[in-house]
Amino acid sequence: MISSFNELHQLVKGSAPKRVALVAAEDPVLIEAASRAQQEGLAQFLLFGNHRKIESLIPPGTMGFEIVDSQNPATDAIQYIHTDRADLLMKGKIPTGALLRAILNRDTGLRQGELLNHIAVIESPHYHKLLFISDGGINLHFDELVFQQMVENINHYLSLLGIERPHFGMMSLVETVSEKIPETVIAKNVVEALSNMISIEGPIAPDVALSRVAATRKGLDSKIAGEIDVFLMPNTTAANHLVKGLSALGGCKVGGVVVGARVPVILLSRSDDAETKYRSILLGLV
Repeated sequence: MISSFNELHQLVKGSAPKRVALVAAEDPVLIEAASRAQQEGLAQFLLFGNHRKIESLIPPGTMGFEIVDSQNPATDAIQYIHTDRADLLMKGKIPTGALLRAILNRDTGLRQGELLNHIAVIESPHYHKLLFISDGGINLHFDELVFQQMVENINHYLSLLGIERPHFGMMSLVETVSEKIPETVIAKNVVEALSNMISIEGPIAPDVALSRVAATRKGLDSKIAGEIDVFLMPNTTAANHLVKGLSALGGCKVGGVVVGARVPVILLSRSDDAETKYRSILLGLV
């Protein structure tokens, strides 16, 4: 079971290099992260976009990049995947919505199921394993069906990391169900639908999810307290703010990947530094 980014690096290092189609590669920080992964022999990058601009950003002496001059980098990169010239997709200097529209196009995209979701991966100095948080960047409406499809996508991805029976928590403000807090009602319904198939509890607050001591103090009998793997957040804003707060103030290492498409999609925030982008590349290469 992978429990740190260092272990993830070792896992990826032992695999054959994959070809990554980087969409709209006109960004020096992206190229820095891609160059590192390429120099380590983890991946081969194909850079889609304005050839002249991309070429001007590549440091002298950097070898191995293939540049594909393109006015429609998302469409062209996806076509490379369809024709087995690339293995996965990475977001560059392109709006997330534009990339998702290309991915979800029913005729030419990479649609597999009905739903994609983003998984943020957190390595905290205060927690003994990786924490997975969803969904902070793709879905704007969460209901019972969306959560169930999210769980299916996440389960599949975590199995690639050797996490065979992850503990899911339907995160909420409190552990009691109240009509005044709609997320608690949704949490209760999702847990009732899935508890026979997976390890899931909710509604559950973050303090209980992360600490058995907190659960005991609250008088709660939780099987996942202190051992949770996945935070299923009640909405996109909550997930996004939690991840960015942990990254900026919590001393946590962060990466992210989109699952549910035909291939992994490395989706990044424009503000991510090269190290965060590199960790996200590792997550995609799994």
